[in-house]
Amino acid sequence: MKFGAIFRRGANLLKLGLATRKLRKSTSEDQRHWAQHYLIELLGQSRGLPAKIGQFITMDADDRALRESLNNSLEPLPFEEVAELISNAYGKPWDTIFKKLDKSCKTASLGQVHFGKLKDGTEVAVKVQYPEIATAVEAEMNLMGWLPKVGPVAKWGFKMDGYRDAFWHNFSEELDYRIEAGHQENYRQKIPPLERIVVPEVISDLTQPTVLVQKREEGFGLDKAETMMPEQKQAMGRLLLQHYFHMLFRHGFVHADPQPANFAFRQYKKDYFVLVIYDFGSVLEISDDVRLALLRIILALRDREHLDPVTCLAALGFDPEKLKDLRPTLPALMSVLFEPFLIEAPYHVKDWRMSERFDQIVGDMKWWFRSSAPPQLIFLMRTLHGLTTMLRRLDVPLPWQFTMDKILSDIYPQARALTLPQVEGDSQGPAFDSIARYLKVQVVKSNGNKVSLTMPARCADDIEGVMDDPVKESIRKQDIDLIAIQDKARKSGFVPQVLFELHDEERDMKVWLE
Repeated sequence: MKFGAIFRRGANLLKLGLATRKLRKSTSEDQRHWAQHYLIELLGQSRGLPAKIGQFITMDADDRALRESLNNSLEPLPFEEVAELISNAYGKPWDTIFKKLDKSCKTASLGQVHFGKLKDGTEVAVKVQYPEIATAVEAEMNLMGWLPKVGPVAKWGFKMDGYRDAFWHNFSEELDYRIEAGHQENYRQKIPPLERIVVPEVISDLTQPTVLVQKREEGFGLDKAETMMPEQKQAMGRLLLQHYFHMLFRHGFVHADPQPANFAFRQYKKDYFVLVIYDFGSVLEISDDVRLALLRIILALRDREHLDPVTCLAALGFDPEKLKDLRPTLPALMSVLFEPFLIEAPYHVKDWRMSERFDQIVGDMKWWFRSSAPPQLIFLMRTLHGLTTMLRRLDVPLPWQFTMDKILSDIYPQARALTLPQVEGDSQGPAFDSIARYLKVQVVKSNGNKVSLTMPARCADDIEGVMDDPVKESIRKQDIDLIAIQDKARKSGFVPQVLFELHDEERDMKVWLE
């Protein structure tokens, strides 16, 4: 590793750090908006790891202009330089292989894509890696190892060496297009029996470490998909769910760079679409035991099994020793973490509020939970975050549980039969069956009329939201603190309990978790 490369990337990261500081210190909306766009432009101009961070930041940004700032700041190489890179990769002039190549291109973090034709007329997409990008990424990985261990990293004991190794393994694969071509061909073989998923065919004979050639497969992106009718967005959302469920839970081999630019849709009829997937440089591979453990957890939560959450998390690679202090809240935490899979009705991811609800249950101990996870799990979290981001932008409820049952029910017995690891120490903590199933409200009015309501227990997250205004007024008059009641329910892990009782001239009311 050349010191000059490390110095240049270090100076660039310092510049990015100063831009981030400006953003944090912005005191007005105009200042914040300017600083945010400035930071995104710097990230795009930096290519490599910073550009990938920019893609992650803008993935679910409501500000479309912010995404455009990133795309516009990714400066393409001049075509003459691209032609030279291709010729050097093949050891002969590029136009002896290609009938034509468009001078315009699509830019990305590690390379750019040009459309063209082979001599036989086959339309292709040609991805060309930026020169010296591998050296730049290696420099950033080295700098990551030298960063001081401060803040949550130091306080909660994150395994930073493990994270650095995981990131470097991921990037080293992305930097060799022959590895990407292998991932892509593997994907093409595994995607059946899903019929409406398109993985472009790689032209293997023309693929080099820094040049990847594949057949051209086009579609429209998420920006257009967002503008379509609800039933059309639901059809596209179901394709995304089917793809991720099939590849993650059946094969343990799933696309792990889920920025929207890597997915496109083609429309054949009003509600008939196909999903096109690009860029297989980053693919998450997990063992059979881990993919079946994920399914085992989901099924156990759905069936409310008497199963210790610590053993389940240990099967995913979590440190059981670190989980001891969190044991009382783990059933509730895991029900939040897997909530979309547990709801029978169509689920809208905007209702998930996962980060907010984690904070409400455990506060800063969320960092302790995260630090107990194996570093490799960050790619699974990035993958699921990308999926939910795309679904949030489509803005429609989708049948997660029904879709999962439809395409995976044949492997449920295998998941249920999985032997979970033995965990030393106390295993008598709350299990999945300790969580309340329902939030119940019973009202007896002064005229003798009775009203009973039964809602999912998760509604206890917002008790005030299920009360009408006259009831809330009575609650205030009797000095009942709903916020404190909600906080107590969260910290108890939402176990069955009476939350509060109200008695006034108009009504007798009881609210409890059952």
